Amino acid sequence: MSLRSEKLNRIVYPDSEGSDNLNKQKLDNYNLTGSIHTLSIKSPGMVEDIQEDVSKCISANSQSKNGLTTTSVINPNKLLGDVFSYQEFQTVFNTILAGAGISDYNLIRADMRFDNYEPDHYKQYAKLNRYLISMLAVTYKVKNTYKTENLFNHKQLSVAIKNEYFEIENYDRAAKSELTKNHSEPAQARLEERTVSKSFRKLYEKCKADGEDINMEILKSEFTDGWFARWDKAIQNIDKVHQRYNDELEKIYKEDKNSYPTRFRSLTDFIIQYQDCIFCKKQMIDLLSRFEEVKDPKIRAENHKKRYGIEYFSKKDVERAVAEVKRATEEFFRE
Repeated sequence: MSLRSEKLNRIVYPDSEGSDNLNKQKLDNYNLTGSIHTLSIKSPGMVEDIQEDVSKCISANSQSKNGLTTTSVINPNKLLGDVFSYQEFQTVFNTILAGAGISDYNLIRADMRFDNYEPDHYKQYAKLNRYLISMLAVTYKVKNTYKTENLFNHKQLSVAIKNEYFEIENYDRAAKSELTKNHSEPAQARLEERTVSKSFRKLYEKCKADGEDINMEILKSEFTDGWFARWDKAIQNIDKVHQRYNDELEKIYKEDKNSYPTRFRSLTDFIIQYQDCIFCKKQMIDLLSRFEEVKDPKIRAENHKKRYGIEYFSKKDVERAVAEVKRATEEFFRE
């Protein structure tokens, strides 16, 4: 049985009642397949006369600022299909460069995707992925943070953060494929790490290696070292994530609890409405302790969990999810 078939045959079970951890079976089904999505490069001179065989893989834009240079966006997966190994990626990428007449370039952006092929994966793990992305946002004080949803049915489509150095997004790949009429994309859900120009400039300044493979060395190092370091640092700031969310939730509740038209009828209504922003029992207790009407926050938190089944995550759950991102990265870059 193939790896993809094995993933498709796995079953996701609901979170067990009363547990403060993610259901083990569900956590075990948090499986990702890593690969490079797109790369942006800058090369001297003008890129023209691109060979027809590779033309669908590259979009080139020449400009005159600071001397004539060309910025090209390359999708290696459009040449012969999805590329799931580093060695194959290098072969395909070099083929595209040769077909476009590019021999000298620097990376200015690289996107690495982590896909899952199960139809319900995006919905099942949206809260967990939001938690992971929130850790990075709080750790690196990212200001550009947002969630998108369908205008009419309010279904979440994506959660993303962006700064001058990196971006990360979790999005409903199936919904995007339906919108763009992409019938060949097998992925149903995608978590995507993106390293952008400011990071690459710093990486080139630090790198002392020479030779044709310097770009590939930098690319591999960024995703296996740079991103791993970001995740490791982010995990240490879980409590700050809870604090940030609770500060915001407290403001919302106190501002809107007496509003008219009514936004929610009770504190219980409010918690149910914002349950995707509450990630563990400790956070719930802290949030409840901020409201005078709650006499015993711990008992209230336990009763809410038993009655309404809010999903919680332990630090081990988070570490397991991050470990899966790292495993998928290492699997792709294994030589």
